[in-house]
Amino acid sequence: MPPGLDLRTRLYLPLGTAGFWLLWRPHQATWLDALFMTAITITTIGYGEVYKLDAAGRLWAILVGFVGIGSLFYSFGVVMDHLVTRRLTDPGGRRKVLERIDHLKEHVIVAGLGRVGKQAALELKEAGVPFVVVDPSEAGREYAQGHGMLLFPGDATKDEVLERAGVRRASGLIVTTGDDATNLYVVLSARVLNPGLFIVSRAVDEDSIGKLLRAGANRAISPYAIGGRRLAHLILSPSVVDFFETVLRRGSESLNLEDVTVPPHSPLIGRTLRDVLRECPPGVSVLAVFRGTQAMANPHPDLTLEGHDRLLAMGTVEQLDRLEDLLRA
Repeated sequence: MPPGLDLRTRLYLPLGTAGFWLLWRPHQATWLDALFMTAITITTIGYGEVYKLDAAGRLWAILVGFVGIGSLFYSFGVVMDHLVTRRLTDPGGRRKVLERIDHLKEHVIVAGLGRVGKQAALELKEAGVPFVVVDPSEAGREYAQGHGMLLFPGDATKDEVLERAGVRRASGLIVTTGDDATNLYVVLSARVLNPGLFIVSRAVDEDSIGKLLRAGANRAISPYAIGGRRLAHLILSPSVVDFFETVLRRGSESLNLEDVTVPPHSPLIGRTLRDVLRECPPGVSVLAVFRGTQAMANPHPDLTLEGHDRLLAMGTVEQLDRLEDLLRA
């Protein structure tokens, strides 16, 4: 029997109100009078009788008092038993976490919560993107709980774990474990379960990048190589790095750089880029248009939009939201 149903069936509701109302019908008592008498009897307040009680009425008041107080303690015990039982059977609140994961759609899965995985998860959280972390370690669980992240404790190399994390409903997967063989296995499993999933994988060794791409990853990067290039660019052109730090920080009030896709049903298909920008708030700039494998930097205003084009646009959050609304209208 479900806990909620068991709790409802075991709770006892006193019938004192109905009894006092029947006893006082000759006095034209109201239900409120009967309820008040029941309440002061059960709580032992004892202000006095609302109407004069005869012998039968006093016997009923005694019965209501004993049964009411007994049922109150019994109900309290049932509630505590219910709460304690749920806590013992689900000490970590895993059932609630699984229910939240089951309601996720178009979310991102982060496989591995090491140093790289933590940074990726924090960036997703700051951007307001729904995501779930998959990590089997106790340290990962404590970190996720401390930072308000959804975590499914398990090994991402197992198909059932990816299924439980909602890989078929997800829009992206970030694989960040510190072992290339493990990353390769996760990429292979996820690609089979969701052929349309966008997968980004960490490569500990740069030689593994090609293998990860052949296994099904859309992108494979080496954090060490990226970190080295960034350090060099901070010396060579610090202002450029600072600029891109600003535009890539999603949610910035000044500037944002977004990849906006033209849906296949967009009413703006067949219209020029000039027409689209004319309807956007002033300040939106389209830096590039990606069409299939072709990248058109600094596109001409007379470029005609096609379905599935991706616009690399720069502007404020409100401006880019307006652009996206126009394309999806």
